[in-house]
Amino acid sequence: MRKFLLIIMFLCGSNAIAEEQIEIMAENLSADDATVSAEGNVVVHYGESVIQSSSALYDKGKHLLTLMGEKIEVLGHKGSKIHSKELKINTQSKKVTFKNVFLADESDIWVFSENATKEDTNVTFGPAMMSSCDIKSRDWTFYSESSHYDSEEHYMTMRDVNVKFWDIPVLYTPYLAFSTHNERSSGLLFPSFGYTKSEGAVYEQPIYWAASQSWDVELRPQIRTNRGGGVYGTLRFADSPYSQGAIRMGYFKDTEDYVLENNIKNDSHYGFEMVYDSSKVLGRFADIDSSVVDGLFVNMTLLNDIDYIYLQKKPMGHFGAYFYQESRANYFVHDEDFYGGVYTKYFIDTISENNDQTMQILPTMQLHKYLKPILLDKLTYSMDLTMNNYTRKEGTTFKAAEFYAPIEYTHTFLDDYLKLSLKEDIYYNELMFGNGVFVNDDYQYFNNVTRVQLFSDLTKKYSSFVHVLQPGVTYSLPGDIAESPVEYEKLDDAQKKLFAPGIEEESVAFRMSQYFYETSGDLRFYERLIQYYYPDREEYQFGNLAHEMQYNLKNWQFYNNMIYDFEFDSFKELSSAIRWKKDAAGLELLHSYQRLYSYTDNSEVQEHKLNNDVGLFLMYQVTKKLGVLGGLIYDIDEEFNSLWQFGLGYNKECWNISLALRQDIRPIATVTGADSILENSFMFQLNFVPFGGVGLKDDSMRRGMMR
Repeated sequence: MRKFLLIIMFLCGSNAIAEEQIEIMAENLSADDATVSAEGNVVVHYGESVIQSSSALYDKGKHLLTLMGEKIEVLGHKGSKIHSKELKINTQSKKVTFKNVFLADESDIWVFSENATKEDTNVTFGPAMMSSCDIKSRDWTFYSESSHYDSEEHYMTMRDVNVKFWDIPVLYTPYLAFSTHNERSSGLLFPSFGYTKSEGAVYEQPIYWAASQSWDVELRPQIRTNRGGGVYGTLRFADSPYSQGAIRMGYFKDTEDYVLENNIKNDSHYGFEMVYDSSKVLGRFADIDSSVVDGLFVNMTLLNDIDYIYLQKKPMGHFGAYFYQESRANYFVHDEDFYGGVYTKYFIDTISENNDQTMQILPTMQLHKYLKPILLDKLTYSMDLTMNNYTRKEGTTFKAAEFYAPIEYTHTFLDDYLKLSLKEDIYYNELMFGNGVFVNDDYQYFNNVTRVQLFSDLTKKYSSFVHVLQPGVTYSLPGDIAESPVEYEKLDDAQKKLFAPGIEEESVAFRMSQYFYETSGDLRFYERLIQYYYPDREEYQFGNLAHEMQYNLKNWQFYNNMIYDFEFDSFKELSSAIRWKKDAAGLELLHSYQRLYSYTDNSEVQEHKLNNDVGLFLMYQVTKKLGVLGGLIYDIDEEFNSLWQFGLGYNKECWNISLALRQDIRPIATVTGADSILENSFMFQLNFVPFGGVGLKDDSMRRGMMR
């Protein structure tokens, strides 16, 4: 009854409250002409908030509701909580003032200030502290002279901010703005720091602009104390529900001392990148059948040298920091019967004086007819037509048209235990040469290959495992080769350097694959082997032997892949790996070996050493909070540690930190050509949950660890 009478008095006492009704419940209520008092377990319903306090006093003349007590609690409509020792509400202006206020968001971020003012959804604080750690044991805290919080948008802005970690100042910034939720918002992002021996201290200050829901911009100016400065800008966009992309441009200027000391080819490094992925391209312009699927993919990199890639601290999805850069633009469309595509490849050789002699593929066009039966269900065919345009400013160019049509008949015997395949592969190629004077500016060749294959696919289930065995043998017999207007060997040397017909020899290929599965379906062991035999050769009739295997035993994995060359009586490739991982620990031991063999003019065997590296990587989670990792790569041929790295990470609920030491070989372009620098670097990343953090994070380090 008291609650009902109090509401009536409020409504009669002030027209301003008629739009924002206030309800007060308490153990004891009293009122006179000027005030209304409430004592004992006071509960106030005001707007979308519920306020609890020890006592309340409403001044009708001033339209002022004052709540008092050791702990005044305000529960908001989106999970926000406010604690205060004194709270005043002007029911006419709806302005709320606090003393000794503590505000907590549903994301566990809290703010404490001696005074604050709330108007609508906006809260303005005086000198304040903020953190997401437990208030009784604050590992990190933001201290600000003034702050503003929009509880509707969950967005905080702070001025004159000191960041303290264990009461040790680690950062000062005059302005800081961020969303307390995981949502995009404009402002300064946390800066990055780092150090390398050759370039000194690195400082990068990202600036983010969330222009709309469909696109945003990020600028990343940076300074390297021993090298120079520059800026990278990235535009990210989603131009439809089926497509998205990013465009980046950057520029970095080296100091004169750095250029002279390192003999750098270019004192400025700049470039342009674009990544774009889209589906349903045709559907935006015309009504097409639902069976038609198409897509567009663009990955473009234009630059003046490789340092443009290296100087980025958050690279886009390019093809790596190599001297030879590749850009692609691919479009495809297909239905149940046909596949078509247009592809382009553009290459930049960053160590050449110019790019005039670099061959480009602009474009490749492909039309493919999917496998279909003809006349009989067991008689199938498919067709593929590909046209390539190989072009460049200087040097021989050519256009190539390639047609391929396999016709295959399959039959099974012995209750499907044995299968027979009779296949005819038909090839036709035509090449037209340009950008030069030739005796013959075109070349055509036609050939067919008859293949007979016997194979099987056997599966047997045992009590504890399943065995799959797939043996096979294929005999290939090339038919007559028709070349026009001359044979390949009579073409000019400049023409022959660009291609080889790829005409097959008569051969027999032996293949065998087997797989062992647990009854649960997990793969325990697999093995693949292939061996070619060439009966027409006078010597070295056995081709390369290729063998691959992997054995999985509980937490262990053993892998090996090898290619043996009988002609040179040597291994061409060897790749081995031993991996172990259990709960919080992991180990990876790798070996990679590659050789290329050829003959000199004196018919002596010449060995080209491509690589011979051994790598060791370790990972151990010491506790739930502390983890360490490390690794090294040792070049056996050069007897040199080409890479080593060591790092540790510590993770708590409200913050985490990563530290790393690393040595790597970085490619550079010098005045005299391609070279490299042995780079030692220190990296760290300090993250304040949920905001992000300061430091220099190198994702490539973790990618190189356990797979």
